[in-house]
Amino acid sequence: MKTIISLFKKETLWLLLTVTCFLGTTHGKAQINCTLVESYGNASKAEIIQDINNIVAGQVWDVGATNLKKLEIKEVKNISFKGCRVTLELKVKLKRKVRRNAKGTIIVSGTVYDAQFYGNKHIKIKNASVDKVRLSKTLRLGERFYKWVANKVFPSNHEFPI
Repeated sequence: MKTIISLFKKETLWLLLTVTCFLGTTHGKAQINCTLVESYGNASKAEIIQDINNIVAGQVWDVGATNLKKLEIKEVKNISFKGCRVTLELKVKLKRKVRRNAKGTIIVSGTVYDAQFYGNKHIKIKNASVDKVRLSKTLRLGERFYKWVANKVFPSNHEFPI
């Protein structure tokens, strides 16, 4: 009889310990594997570019207080992953009513903080910021202004299906 009770206590203790460990791990997210993000991201570059283009290509933002200038994203030209750091190169067009239009690129970088590579595949990017703006027919001072504007309007946290 004594062994049955002690066996029951051990089983109950084991069950409580297992449930506690399970519940403890379900509240937090697992740490993201940056090596996997880099490998998958760079291997699936063409698909990811296509999916992001479906979301951002053609978006237009007013630049400045007047409606004289608009910045349009033409397409995502390139994407690269280095660990959990992602860098996008966007082809853009600056439409101006007074001067000639300008074309160029914007470099945006951010951090992948969540990724799923099966089922409902997606990557979530946080702290996205415009690092560099290069535009034809525009002085460096103007490029710094457009960088500031782009950082104001560009979403810093975004989920992209892949």
